[in-house]
Amino acid sequence: MKKLFIFAAAVLMLAACTNKNAYTVSGTIAVAQDGDTIAIAVPQSRSLETIAETVVKDGKYEFKGETDTCQMAYLTVAGRPHMIFFLEPGNIKADIKEGGDNLALGTLNNNRYEAFNSTIDGIFEDYPKWNERLQADDVTEAEQAEIEAKMREAHDKADEAVKASVVENADCAFGLFLLQQYSYNFEADELAPILDEFVKNFPTNETVLKTKENNDKVLATTVGKKFIDFEMANMAGGMSKLSDFVKQNKVTLVDFWASWCGPCRQEMPNVKAAYEKYGAKGFGIVGVSLDRDEESWKKGVADLGMAWPQISDLKYWDCEGAALYGVRAIPATVLIDQEGTIVARNLRGEKLAEKLDEILK
Repeated sequence: MKKLFIFAAAVLMLAACTNKNAYTVSGTIAVAQDGDTIAIAVPQSRSLETIAETVVKDGKYEFKGETDTCQMAYLTVAGRPHMIFFLEPGNIKADIKEGGDNLALGTLNNNRYEAFNSTIDGIFEDYPKWNERLQADDVTEAEQAEIEAKMREAHDKADEAVKASVVENADCAFGLFLLQQYSYNFEADELAPILDEFVKNFPTNETVLKTKENNDKVLATTVGKKFIDFEMANMAGGMSKLSDFVKQNKVTLVDFWASWCGPCRQEMPNVKAAYEKYGAKGFGIVGVSLDRDEESWKKGVADLGMAWPQISDLKYWDCEGAALYGVRAIPATVLIDQEGTIVARNLRGEKLAEKLDEILK
């Protein structure tokens, strides 16, 4: 279940307790030959910066150095990341194996990271077997339903484990790593007190402060709050306000999407079905695109058959409307009644239809 991710360099940098702390990173490596170069690389914006190199000898490697930070890092061969670990003072044993089942131990953050991975791996241990059985020609409907129930249960257990780990590790670099990875797993009101703890422990950390700022925006636009108006260019070349649509409809769905977003395209048939079923009853939609290219935006609208109004500032993830509502992943939706009150967020598929049935009955 381990995955490699590249983050901004400032994400996991922490103030050190002392200066000039020594570290050793050593272990075996099965994905390189003797004489090959292995490197420690750290995230810099959207790339990796090599900070140390050594040569593989007898299937082993060793780094020695000093660091006054604790930082997420990668062990790379020929520029390719092979494992994540936490570069911090102490003796770190990191073995790189064939198949990616890697292990780094010896210091606080690395030990906690491996314990977390072990827990998640244990939860999903039977997942490959379940998947294989689902693909079998002789699988029965009853067996399929049973396996799918087990899969849902595994995902629920993993979600609980992730949330518990974020709370338990709010005092360390590994906790910051988890926060950036899994803040989406929390509801805004659930995340708020956790972020307060991170802010207390890391008052200047950019990731913590940005996550809190975004969560505060979600809290300000949660169910029961009044919508926040914004204005963007429409497809005719003029300007339209969100309020223009809210006052026209009994209920308006603000659909944050983009032509490049695969999940958005997959969800669009459900949105279209809702529009066709409830449009005559006072349901309206306004699409807010996070595209950055006008032609791609308009082509996406045409290809997907989106017959409702569209607006965009073509600012990609810097979309001002999305920022006001704390949108950090798409598709995302906000449902607003004619009085301007937010009645739901992030409804998809049948849940959207159920809510519209309730409102427009």
